[in-house]
Amino acid sequence: MRIVGEIQHSRFKITIFHMNNKFSVQFEDGEQAQIYKLPDLEEVKDINGIKTLIDGPFLKEVEEIFFTMRKHKIKSLKELINRNGMQEFENII
Repeated sequence: MRIVGEIQHSRFKITIFHMNNKFSVQFEDGEQAQIYKLPDLEEVKDINGIKTLIDGPFLKEVEEIFFTMRKHKIKSLKELINRNGMQEFENII
């Protein structure tokens, strides 16, 4: 897999990869990442086609998924901390 391009964005790092004649687009927000593997279609056969795909509505969905991912991670971490914090300790006399 090799990096073939990046798309500038104010909130995300967007990297375009190419491997075996297919493209993947990775979005990173600093804590998490999403990767979209693109099918071999005429509309996304090059970087310009990929840039056309990644428009406002697509980016809004990516942002919402990052929000959901962050929410799930925080919830799971809180549950883990609560479970571990509720353990009983030995009595030391």
